[in-house]
Amino acid sequence: CRRSAHLRFVIGMAPLCVRFKACVPVAFVCLLVSSSWLVSGSRLSGGLGLEELKVPLAAKPLGGAPPVVLWHGMGDTYSSSGMSEIADTIKSHTGGAFVYSVRISDDASKDREFTFLGDMNAMLAQVCDDLAKIPELQDGFNAIGFSQGGQFLRAYVQRCNKPRVKNLVTMGGQHMGVSNYPGCLGNNPVCRTVRALLELGAYNPAVQKRVVQAQYFRDTAQYDVYLRESIFQADINNERSQKNATYKENLLSLQHLVLYEFQDDITVVPRISSLFGEVVNGHVIPYNETDLYKEDWIGLKGLDDAGRLFLGVVPHAVHMQINLDWFKKNVIQQWFV
Repeated sequence: CRRSAHLRFVIGMAPLCVRFKACVPVAFVCLLVSSSWLVSGSRLSGGLGLEELKVPLAAKPLGGAPPVVLWHGMGDTYSSSGMSEIADTIKSHTGGAFVYSVRISDDASKDREFTFLGDMNAMLAQVCDDLAKIPELQDGFNAIGFSQGGQFLRAYVQRCNKPRVKNLVTMGGQHMGVSNYPGCLGNNPVCRTVRALLELGAYNPAVQKRVVQAQYFRDTAQYDVYLRESIFQADINNERSQKNATYKENLLSLQHLVLYEFQDDITVVPRISSLFGEVVNGHVIPYNETDLYKEDWIGLKGLDDAGRLFLGVVPHAVHMQINLDWFKKNVIQQWFV
């Protein structure tokens, strides 16, 4: 298979995917499902001995801990064992705080499907409506997004934020999108399928409207195409010439924005995207050297200047490898109580 930005986007296919022959967008997602991106629930551990992040304590709320909203990642569901264990851990260490796990469907299998297929703008609008109807959330809530759930919750803050988010924590999010994937070698059925999809690519309108991961695919080598065709990521990052002032205003309303990168993450490419960094022409650009930060398109610099932006690394952890002891001390105790 020849290498290109589109080839890097369409990766790996399992035998299970053979059933999807007719619909190219579904086959496209099938390639993604069977890749290293598939995370069937958070990988939890009780004794990996991960180092603790040295971050200051958040202010203690009066009258008990606020509610917490979770948004799971790709291939996961709102009710998976991993999300349920996270929710139970939060409840037990916040004195019983109300916890809501975002879902697009109450049917867990459909909820998982929607992490791959669907228009993210429409799904986000549904989540905005759903959260607005939950009585326990009306005085505000803390929120944590796992993997792609991180940038989706940020998008909630920027576009809706009613009810408002107090502290937003993201774990391995893709805030500057994803731009590189493992390639495809040889003349096997996988590569032949990839070649058939190369003519479409991540920025094909049909793929953009249907494949969630295509909607945050950000290829800096084709930045003009990305700006023109991206239906989600370019918008929530305020990257186009016409800026949405509400996005910046809403993000600046956060008490804290907390970003964690998994130190050994090979799923999020580039890994520094979890901390709003990017890679351009092979050069790693940290968050505070990007145009998004320097020109303060979404309020990131404003939060940083005010001491309300915190960046950290989950040490010795691959994507979504979460040690519960670490999580209790560095997330729940720091930001949720």
